[in-house]
Formats: sequence, structure tokens, C-alpha cells
Amino acid sequence: MVGVFDLGSNSFISLVVDGKEELHEEVRVTSAASYLRDGKFESCENLKSEFDDMLKEVLKLTRNVHVFGTAVFREAENGKECFEHIKGNFPGKILSPDEEARYSYLSVVWDEEIDVSDPLVFDLGGGSLEIVDSERFLSLPLGTKKVGKVSVDNFREVVEYVEEKLPDWKGNPVGIGGTFVTIAAFKVGEWDLRKVHGVSIDGEDIEKLFEMIKEKEPDEIDSLPFVPKGRGKTLKEGCAIAMAIVEKFGRMVVSRRGYRYALAWEIDGRIDRG
Repeated sequence: MVGVFDLGSNSFISLVVDGKEELHEEVRVTSAASYLRDGKFESCENLKSEFDDMLKEVLKLTRNVHVFGTAVFREAENGKECFEHIKGNFPGKILSPDEEARYSYLSVVWDEEIDVSDPLVFDLGGGSLEIVDSERFLSLPLGTKKVGKVSVDNFREVVEYVEEKLPDWKGNPVGIGGTFVTIAAFKVGEWDLRKVHGVSIDGEDIEKLFEMIKEKEPDEIDSLPFVPKGRGKTLKEGCAIAMAIVEKFGRMVVSRRGYRYALAWEIDGRIDRG
């Protein structure tokens, strides 16, 4: 049994697995990037407090806990110090972009519930967009907090900007990250992580969601039954990025999982590498 923490720009996620069986998962929108000023964390105490609170539930199941950080901790001038303070004495590290991309890809190909040939995996966070297939990866500064504020007036402009930055690769899109999961939750009508796993989304789904939220403030978006608390701050930006991807590559299958699952399966030592 193993517990893994995914500390990202938008959210902290805890996961406990026993082999391929998932025993616990919690997502908290922490907006870690909002604590940055001039490229440095002003304070890590609020983030440390969130981590410690989530840790209590994980420790009820296992003390074999590993902690991993991504873009926001890579990019902040004092990111390593903040990450070390948050994780304390637990093993783990800040993943490099290629490590994050590799494990995101493996979370799809090792997933027995998703069957996509030639997957082209898009892992969208607040700080970056990782794109990876079986042979290569690309990390782009196109996270939901990096593309600028999106409104009804500039939605198409942002979509076109993102689409121009995307590579001309072949493959069938699989989306990982809170934005894609929220779009899938909109499609199924509720925030249920099990129901959204494997759901496919297209431009029509994204357009319908954007039409619903385009005039709403973040707290109004958060009040919608399919939106997790805190996601309203970046959902319009996420819709623009998602639209660019599906317009260029076609219908996307959504995975609620991500690199944390591949790491947990690997650490637990009970995966089938095929």
C-alpha cells in the first residue's frame, strides 16, 4: 500500500492505492501559484497547512507516503525550499518536465479502464501543458494561469493563440487535469470522478460549458454542481486551451488519473508493464 501526493500549481491531490485498487483520493484546489510574488513564494504556511490536513486522512491508511511537486515548484525562485518545507521528512522530489510527462503517459497506458490506441496525452495544469506520446514529450508554458484572462471578447483569440503553439503530432488525445475532468463532469451532469473517467469531450461540449459560464464570476462558477471549489478561477482559461486541443486533434478522452497513479503503481510494485 502506498500514498502519493501531487502538489501542483492549481491543486494538491492525495492518493492511496493497494496495487491497482484505489483506496482514497482527495483533490483540494489550493491555487499554489497565487502565493507567488515576483517569482517567489511569499509564504508556504497556508500550503503546508493544507498538506498537513490532507495528510491526516492518508496516514489512517498508510505511512508509506511519497510527495511530488510540479511546475510551480520548479519555477519559483524558492520553490525547492517551499516544497521541502511542505513535505517534511517524507520521500519525494520535484519532478522534471520529462519525468512528469513520462509518468502522465504511463498513467494512461497502464490504465486498464482506458483503451485508446496511439494515445497523445495532454496534461494541463496551472503552470504548463505537457504533451507526450510513446516517443517524445513537450512542455509548453500554456497552463491555465499562463495564457491570460479569458472572456467572451477574447475567447477565440486565445484559442487560436494556443492552437498555433501546439505541435503537429499524430495520435488520439487523452486529457489529464482538473480542467478536462470538469468539462467531462459538466457533460455527465455532476462531479463524480468515477463517472467522468473515460468520457469523451469535443468542441460542442466545451462551447456549451463556456456559454454557461462566460458571464459568471469565479464564485458563481464554483457554485455549479459539477465544479469543484476553486476551479472557477481558471475554468474559462481551461475551456480555451481545451478547445484549441480538440479543434486541432479531435475528440478527447478524459482521464481523471494522472502521473500520481503511475508513480503509485510503480512504487507499490504491482503493475503490469505489458
